[in-house]
Amino acid sequence: MKLIERDAFHICGYAVETDAKQNADDLSGLFNDFFENKKELSLLNLQGSKKGYYGLMWYTQGHEKYCYLLGLEVSGESEPPAGSILKTIPKTTYAVSCYPHEKDAIEAWSEFFFTDIPNEGYAPDEQLNLYFEFFPKSVEGDYELWVPVVKA
Repeated sequence: MKLIERDAFHICGYAVETDAKQNADDLSGLFNDFFENKKELSLLNLQGSKKGYYGLMWYTQGHEKYCYLLGLEVSGESEPPAGSILKTIPKTTYAVSCYPHEKDAIEAWSEFFFTDIPNEGYAPDEQLNLYFEFFPKSVEGDYELWVPVVKA
């Protein structure tokens, strides 16, 4: 785990609201729609778009449901394509950890969120309520987990 202070940035993409029971089906549908319908191309045309995929999450309805947005980093100055969402991620400090593509993402999130971060003397910054996966090359490749943190 490493700590990284990151300036504010923007992610534009397509989202689905889901829960623990439905997330496998809902996320599979979101990813299939994103790539089969070439939604990535509309995002790559936005000003300041950068290669690398983000899986941005935030809780809704308490912690019963959450939204998952699959998208790209953009400058935030362009008009988002129809049906997409543009989220501004504020400047903060993140705990970051890298995982091989073989590592189950749910298992990785659980270990990182509930074990690794607390063991380093930090706690997730739940007020921010934005957590993300970053896939530098491919959504089927190695990935990073980013969690905003505060000193415990």
